[in-house]
Amino acid sequence: MATNSLSAWYFFLSVLYMLTLPYNCHPLTVGGDSIALGASLTGNRSIVSKNGTFELGFFCPNGTNNWYIGIWYAQMSDKTIVWVANRETPIRNKPGVLNLTTDGYLKLYDSDGRSIWSTRKNQKAIASRAMILDSGSFVMLGANNISEIVWESFLYPADTWLSGMKMWKGMKLTSWKSSLDPAPGPFSLEMDPAPGKTQFLLVYKDNITYWSTGEWVVDHFSGMPDMLNNFASETFRLPFVKISPTKMYFTYIQISKFDIVQRLVLYKTGDVRSFYRYNSSWINIWSVPKDLCFVYDICGAYGACNRNNLQFCSCLEGFKPKDKRVWFLQDWWSSGCLRISPLYCSPINGTTDGFLQKNDISLAEEKAVSYSQYPTLPTCRSACLENCSCKAFDLTNSTPPICRMWFGDLFNVRVASNNQPIFLRMVASELQQSISSGGSNQGRVLSISLPVSTAFILVLAFLVIIFLLRRRGMLGKGGDMEGHELLSTSLRTFTYKELRIATNNFRDKLGKGAFGSVFKGSLPDDTLVAVKKLEGSKQVEKQFRAEISTIGNIQHVNLVQLCGFCIEGSQRLLVYEYMPNGSLNSFLFAGPQKLLEWKTRFEIALGTARALVYLHEECRDQIIHSDIKPENILLDSDFTAKVADFGLAKLVGRDFSRVLTSMRGTRGYIALEWLVGLAITAKADVYSFGMMVLEIISGQRNVDMSMKEQTKQYFPSWAATQIQNGNMMSIVDERIAEHADVEEVRRATLASLVCIAKDENERPSMAQVLLILHGKMDVDTQVVMRSLQYLVNLY
Repeated sequence: MATNSLSAWYFFLSVLYMLTLPYNCHPLTVGGDSIALGASLTGNRSIVSKNGTFELGFFCPNGTNNWYIGIWYAQMSDKTIVWVANRETPIRNKPGVLNLTTDGYLKLYDSDGRSIWSTRKNQKAIASRAMILDSGSFVMLGANNISEIVWESFLYPADTWLSGMKMWKGMKLTSWKSSLDPAPGPFSLEMDPAPGKTQFLLVYKDNITYWSTGEWVVDHFSGMPDMLNNFASETFRLPFVKISPTKMYFTYIQISKFDIVQRLVLYKTGDVRSFYRYNSSWINIWSVPKDLCFVYDICGAYGACNRNNLQFCSCLEGFKPKDKRVWFLQDWWSSGCLRISPLYCSPINGTTDGFLQKNDISLAEEKAVSYSQYPTLPTCRSACLENCSCKAFDLTNSTPPICRMWFGDLFNVRVASNNQPIFLRMVASELQQSISSGGSNQGRVLSISLPVSTAFILVLAFLVIIFLLRRRGMLGKGGDMEGHELLSTSLRTFTYKELRIATNNFRDKLGKGAFGSVFKGSLPDDTLVAVKKLEGSKQVEKQFRAEISTIGNIQHVNLVQLCGFCIEGSQRLLVYEYMPNGSLNSFLFAGPQKLLEWKTRFEIALGTARALVYLHEECRDQIIHSDIKPENILLDSDFTAKVADFGLAKLVGRDFSRVLTSMRGTRGYIALEWLVGLAITAKADVYSFGMMVLEIISGQRNVDMSMKEQTKQYFPSWAATQIQNGNMMSIVDERIAEHADVEEVRRATLASLVCIAKDENERPSMAQVLLILHGKMDVDTQVVMRSLQYLVNLY
């Protein structure tokens, strides 16, 4: 009884003290990292982890009077919250009291003493201390065993996955409702609950899966093969531990030595994003799904998603945003849209509802109800009109046609050109408004009060025929014409039939890349070509145009020649000169049957350097390749190097300075400025070239986790150590070291090291690199020493 009285008296004093503090949304750090037994955290007081990274205290989102206990990054000017205790039960108007009670439980009270949140039901044993760790986890240490953690915030995450956190099967991340409201939103990220399943799912309202990673296979998810080639794989790993089919977990482990703070967040818009901190801001450099329109219900009721717009969501004609503030801030669109004018449903004074024809949207097919008894447009339309719950209909192109109707609010509407016409129910006044405005989305009115004329049926039939012809590739689309106008006229245009014949129906595959496959072909004049068939990616059009806009109008002995292209219907093909010896990687990392001697390797390095000098300094417009690596260096019959694959290249005007900000490139060749979100110059190519030269010298991949000797798994770090110890020749491929020219090896090694300089301003231009390789320019030894130290400390 005495203990309870003492606790109550202590709580009263804490509240009294709290009421005397000035209230604002900025905490006052008290310096410690823990709360002792019987102590409280009140008002604008906070605790900070020993390494100064994380802070725990009360916070209120800007513009609200709601208070929460949360954890955030202590050294950021803008508060970045990573965990919230009382997500669903905010404290109104004033911060409360977080008390580690004398009986060993953590409790949160509001300013009136009402209990808001507690660890009691999830705590394994009573605690003696609550502490914020350097990892960002808020833990409670046992009373009987101070090294035992009896409760931890990592087991009850909010929307953020921090390094070191174990994500067990059964746990989940849940999005915030909005940036002003940390309450659980409709989206969650969780491991598939089925026994034995290892894939992660993005789920809407606990029952609708709209994206998955695929199952875990050795070191990546089957649905995310780009994990192996993504820069992210150099900065974090996901160790997997399976105890039983129902007990398993992944751990998010940061492995970067770049001093970059990172976090993985289930964003309020339903996508997962990876953020890195650079200086005082966060850089979003990776997210899934890539197309936000795949997020279930992202635009809410009657909102249409368009991935090509900066503002993803827009309301359909006749509707307005339900919550204008969050809608136009692009903060949270799921609130959806409201009808401006109510439907008539029943005829009033001879006027009733009508239908607006939309040719540029699609509706969720799984929500449609099919009726075979209404096989014509008039009968389908009439049936929909008779039911006030029917909000849209269409007529399929099948034989016989099927009438499909959508009942209730319309969700998951997507802007998609050349779709089958869909008819949206609208009030007559809104229909007339759409006519007078011209219809922002190609709308056409289908009025019920007027009979359908023969002329209308003929026009509709003509439109359907045109649609079917376009769909089957028998009629060009407007986009194709635009494409021809944009493409170089100096290149030969092939038909799809010509290339299908030339490649023997695409039978002899030379290789496969991220955007499609390459096939060997022979033209009617017996000229051998390589035909790249772009497919299976939303980036195909960008890849296609990037290749043509860069390499299409330039020629150089060390650049692969683009001979022509095919743009027909949905087909996109590029035709190149044939390289009989394939790519450099097939020689560097293959067995002795394809071994390249030192002289050939050195000439390949020189040829690649010449190509980059041409791209960076001699073209009318500077070209940044963005993906220099052995796979993109092709070899002709004489083993002359030819730089290829310009799908990631960026064409830049003469007056450029720092222009590229989007993430490009391949693991093992990406400069630091990519990782921290800086704008990119041609010096990024210089870095990639330096990394590739190390591979040319050694015959060893820069990153090879299969190496038994762990120190060699990140080869540049091992090589730098050897060079520092005076063993430069030890990095040369042992199969050719005996006959390698020591002076050329020295020049190549020095060129590589200055290219890999951490500071891009210390890297030479490619013209200077070429001079270094030829022995006509000395290198800055201080830059070499800094590069060596940078590489040694990197892993």
